[in-house]
Amino acid sequence: MSRQEGPLVSIILPTYNRAGQIGRAIRSVLAQTYGNWELLVIDDASTDGTASVIDSFADPRIFRITLPYNCGSPSRPRNIGLQLARGEYMAYIDDDNAWRPHHLERLLEAVRSQPGAVAAYGGKAHHLPDGSIEEICCPEQGIDTQDGLHSRTALAAVPEGWAGSDFAHEDAEFWGKIVARHQGRVVWVPEILSDYYIHEEQRYYTGYQNTRMYDRTYYARNPSRLAQPSTRRAFLEMILACRPQCVLDVGCGEGWLLEPLRAHGIAAWGIDPSADLSAVARVRGRCVRARADALPCPDGSIDLVVCIDVLQHIPEPRLDRTFRELARAGRRFLLAIDTANPAAEGHRTLRSLDWWLARCAEHGLMPGPGPVLSLAGLSVFSAEAS
Repeated sequence: MSRQEGPLVSIILPTYNRAGQIGRAIRSVLAQTYGNWELLVIDDASTDGTASVIDSFADPRIFRITLPYNCGSPSRPRNIGLQLARGEYMAYIDDDNAWRPHHLERLLEAVRSQPGAVAAYGGKAHHLPDGSIEEICCPEQGIDTQDGLHSRTALAAVPEGWAGSDFAHEDAEFWGKIVARHQGRVVWVPEILSDYYIHEEQRYYTGYQNTRMYDRTYYARNPSRLAQPSTRRAFLEMILACRPQCVLDVGCGEGWLLEPLRAHGIAAWGIDPSADLSAVARVRGRCVRARADALPCPDGSIDLVVCIDVLQHIPEPRLDRTFRELARAGRRFLLAIDTANPAAEGHRTLRSLDWWLARCAEHGLMPGPGPVLSLAGLSVFSAEAS
């Protein structure tokens, strides 16, 4: 097969104010060994020089579509790209990442060679801020935006497209639906095919945001992990068992803990760094925009500080300040931390349970005598200020 033969692949690239990074992504598409593609760059109303960078690539296969206003999320621009796509197959790439030269060729070969297959995905390399590279190449790795390719027919089972209801992981949500609704029809390619760059303007580097830098709403928590009513009831029962007088929910998001706590006569407040906290919070006047390392509370004023699915999203260099703040403001603590597969990702603080217990004790949060529980993939334990 020559470079231009084979089915058309539509590549969708949403972007917003990434003049400094998008060139690398486009060059990686131009370097593909498979050449029958179209690149739809959906400019989400950028205000910098992004459009000029896109236009500098004089290739008739590249199309720039500029939206009249910013959508606040990459999901909508991707859906616009799907509406405009002409290809038999679709692939996606983020504006700050890149593909290896054989990316499209390998994925297309895999999906076309296996009868009934509708999609394929490969491994990735994380480029960390310190210059090191972490290669992730196993079928259970999860699928990020640019890892996979799917057929047009695959979308029949995902008519909502990129729904973006999981603000933190819209790519995992989309690809998870592809996998779940096409059981056994998604092919794994055991090869590093994409490069994921972690940098100062990107979600895994900055603050506690577990979302893309141009999302207008986010939760410190993974909303899908804590969406089940049974999970929420279990956490509520744990808190009530502590018989607290007042509770501070760190990383409260929509504040789902606050109403039931108040119904039990407990004074409860929440903090979250979201810029749109007032829009997403369910409990008016009880949620304050603040960070875990700058709590708006007097010393020792909070009987029970609750941190559910928050601490591992804080970059490790910032944890010392966060722990000092927790120990300053609180007397007791209920902590729920993702300690599974601590070596799986290098862009967040994913450490073993023993590491977290030792770190808490080091900062004056002494783990209690009770057992460490497991709930919703989180290790749950209590602590007291020393």
